[in-house]
Amino acid sequence: MVKAILLTILASGLMGGGLDEDPLAMTEEMRTFFEERVDRRAPPRQRVQLILSALFDEDGVAFTYRNETRTAAETYERRSGDCLSFTNLFIAVARHFDLAAQYREVDIAPNWSQRGSIVVFNRHLNSVVGAGSRGYVIDLIPRINRIEVAGRVITDDRGFAHYYNNKGAESLGEGNLALARSYFEKALTYDSEASFIWANLGVAQTHQGNLSESEESYQRAIELNKHDMVALTNLVRLLEKEGRREEVSRLQKRIEDFRNKNPYFHFSLGEEAFDLGLFDESLQHYKAALRRKPDEPLFHHSMAKTYAQLGDVKKAIKHLKKARKYSPDETGRTRYNQKLAYLGVTQVDR
Repeated sequence: MVKAILLTILASGLMGGGLDEDPLAMTEEMRTFFEERVDRRAPPRQRVQLILSALFDEDGVAFTYRNETRTAAETYERRSGDCLSFTNLFIAVARHFDLAAQYREVDIAPNWSQRGSIVVFNRHLNSVVGAGSRGYVIDLIPRINRIEVAGRVITDDRGFAHYYNNKGAESLGEGNLALARSYFEKALTYDSEASFIWANLGVAQTHQGNLSESEESYQRAIELNKHDMVALTNLVRLLEKEGRREEVSRLQKRIEDFRNKNPYFHFSLGEEAFDLGLFDESLQHYKAALRRKPDEPLFHHSMAKTYAQLGDVKKAIKHLKKARKYSPDETGRTRYNQKLAYLGVTQVDR
């Protein structure tokens, strides 16, 4: 098993940009482009829809997803980017047309990916905008959505902290340690209490060989968030290198206790077992996840797909209905209705 350094970022890679950029700055070309397509005298909701049309239509920006983080101006120029890139562009344009758009952190199931020697814990960001008396979430889909998925509105400073944190992650992945550290330090000037940035700074310091500084950064991250598993795990590895066995043992117990209480940890074990075709084993992990969080539709959906693999259609239907029941938005409910229809269930239970 490869012992990889852990890192926390928004789900993206990065390119371009510098330490003194304004992620929301618009160019004169951008202003002209959008002013030709958006009537600022239109009602707020219509203005939002006109902006989205300009962003997604073929004769507009024709935005497409690409795993790179960019400023609003870069996203407009290249017509693509990740969730943060799109959010930067939408917020910049919306504010230009007098709409109150803000960054929003989204609560999603923990998601990990591997990048070389770095294991990345992915986060998600979108935006929320006021349109008349209602607030709407704007994400990487060309429509206005009601606020249903759990999340929280954050300040521009916090949004910019995410931006520079991602820049640091990309530089780290490219082996540019000095630049990575500069980006993380820049991110901390916007939000000095973001535990994930301190943890990532610790990673850069570790790679530079500054182990005492790295330990201080990990400890600071843990002070800010006692459940920051990136910081805890990386600190354990650092202490193991230094032979500090008593501290390692204490922290490993803390990590194990947290994982055992964390439904998403058990869910991840279930996903691993399912991918290996170990369906009876995956069921046990999913059940452990559900005991800790019985209203998570993702867990019920995984139970359903596992029971389907085992040939128990009745139980598969039961858990799909629960997934539909607990789904926070109409998109999810529609998806589960389609799966139920495939299994021959036509009634809609509420």
